[in-house]
Amino acid sequence: MTDIDALVARLRQLPDVSGGLVELEPGIDDARMDSWPVPVPAEIRVLFRSVGGLRITVRRSVVNGHTSAEQLDFSESFNNGEYLGHDVSWYLEHAGGPGSHWFVHLDHGDGHFYVDVDRETGTWGPVFQFWDATDTRRLALSLPDWLQRLVDCVYQAVAEAGTEDTNAFGMAFTDRWFEPAEDPVPVAPVRATDARSSDDPALREAAAGLPDDAFLADLRPVTGVAEVLFNLPVSCRYARRHDGAILTAVQWDGE
Repeated sequence: MTDIDALVARLRQLPDVSGGLVELEPGIDDARMDSWPVPVPAEIRVLFRSVGGLRITVRRSVVNGHTSAEQLDFSESFNNGEYLGHDVSWYLEHAGGPGSHWFVHLDHGDGHFYVDVDRETGTWGPVFQFWDATDTRRLALSLPDWLQRLVDCVYQAVAEAGTEDTNAFGMAFTDRWFEPAEDPVPVAPVRATDARSSDDPALREAAAGLPDDAFLADLRPVTGVAEVLFNLPVSCRYARRHDGAILTAVQWDGE
C-alpha cells in the first residue's frame, strides 16, 4: 500500500521536476468532499486536501504555441452527470451507478478511469478503466498506487526526454502512461448460473442476486493489471463486490 504522505510529497515535487509541464490543481476542502455522493475516507481526504488534480502538458503546437494536456480532476464534474455541457449519465450507469465509484480521469482515447467505492463500507478500492464497450481493466489496487505510477512515468519521461522540448517529453510520458504497468492478465468471466454452484462462497454470494445471463470475473488471483472481456451483445452495468475483487456485468441496453 502506498504511503499517502510520501505520495503527496512526490506529487508536490512534480512541477519543479518537470520544468512546469506538470501543474497541480488546488486542494479540495472537506466541505466540498462532504457534498459528494460518495463517502471519502480519511486517507483519501489527506490526498485531496493537498492536491485537487494534475494537468500534464503533453503537446505544444509549433505553429501557434497552443498546448494540450492530460487532466486528472479529483473533483471531476463527470461524477455529477455533466461534462462540458453534455449529459454523461450513461457513463455513470455503465460504471455501476452513482455512489458506487468516483471518476478521476478521462483520456483522449475515450478511456474512463474510476475508483471503486463500496456502498456499504465507504471503502475506496481498485482503479478501473473502461471504454464504451464491454471490455475493462483493473489498473491498480488503489488510487494511491495508481498515482504512484503516474509520478514514476513523469520522472522516467524527464530522464529520457528532458523538459525543454514539450513534445518529446509528452511522447515519452504518454508512451508509458497510456500502457499498463505490465502486460494485463486476461481473466475469463463465468456465467452467474455457474457461479451460484461454485465451491467458492464469495462467488456464490456475488452471483446470488444477478440475472441468469449476467457474468462475473474473479480478479483475486491476479496481483497486477487484470483485463476482462465480457463479450456481451449489448452494453452492461458493471458492479464490484468484495472490495473490488469480483467484477460483475449485467446486460444493459443503455436506457
